[in-house]
Amino acid sequence: MTKLPPVDGLLVIDVGNTRVAMAAWTPGALGPARRAAVENEAEWTEQLHAAWDELRAARSRAVVIGSVNTPALARIRSAADEAFADDVLLVGDDVPLPMPIDTDPETVGPDRVCCAAAAFEQVQGACAIASFGTAITVDCVSAEGRFMGGAILPGFQMSLDALHDHTDRLPAVQAAAPNSACGRSTPEAMLAGVVYGAAGALREIVERFATELRSWPPLVVTGGNAALIHPHANFIDAVVPDLCLRGIALAYRRAAGIP
Repeated sequence: MTKLPPVDGLLVIDVGNTRVAMAAWTPGALGPARRAAVENEAEWTEQLHAAWDELRAARSRAVVIGSVNTPALARIRSAADEAFADDVLLVGDDVPLPMPIDTDPETVGPDRVCCAAAAFEQVQGACAIASFGTAITVDCVSAEGRFMGGAILPGFQMSLDALHDHTDRLPAVQAAAPNSACGRSTPEAMLAGVVYGAAGALREIVERFATELRSWPPLVVTGGNAALIHPHANFIDAVVPDLCLRGIALAYRRAAGIP
C-alpha cells in the first residue's frame, strides 16, 4: 500500500453486524457518533450526509470504512461512492491496519484491531479490550503495542435467541440488565445467566491475559451493550462507546503521517 495523502477531514464509518456507526474527524477531534440499524438504509444514508456536512470547511476529505459485514459494506460503500466525490477507502485493503498483529491477518476482523489500537493509544501500555456487540470480543495488546489476539463469545442477544431457538419452552427474551442472580422467573433466569455469565467469562479471560502479560492489563470496553455489562463488572477501567471509530481514524492518520 502506498502512503496516503494527509487530509484535514475524515468521515469514519464502522459497519457492524447490527448497526452502522459514523463520525466526522478533524485534526485533534472526533465528532459525535451517529448510529443507525444496518437494515435501515434511509436512516444511515441521512446520517452519512449529515456527518459529511460537518466536514464542509475541510480543504481535503476522505471516507474511511471498517467493516465485518460484507453484504452491508457493499451497500454502504456504493452509497458513499455515489454521494461523495472524494476517496472511499477500506481499512485492511486500502488503509493498513493501525498496529502490528501477531494473528492470522486473513481471519482477524479490522474492527478488533482498530479498537485495540485506539485503546493502546489511550492507555499507552499493555491493555485488554472488550467489545459487547452482536458478538463479544475480548482482545489483548502487548506492552510493545502489538495485537496479540483474543477470544470471541456469543453476544447477549445471540445467546438469548439461541436458548429460545434450541429449546422447547424457553421464551424469547430481549437483552436487558438482570434484577438478581437468582432469577425468579424463566426470563429473569435467562438474563442472569447470560449477563452474569458474560461478566464471569470476561474476568476469566482478562485474568489469563494477565498471566501471559505478567501484570493485570487495564480493561477498556466498547460496543452497543457496554453500558449493560459495566455495572456488573467492577474491574472495567473505561467505557469508550466510539472506540472503533477512533481506531478507524487512527488507521488513516498513521498511514498518512497525520499526528
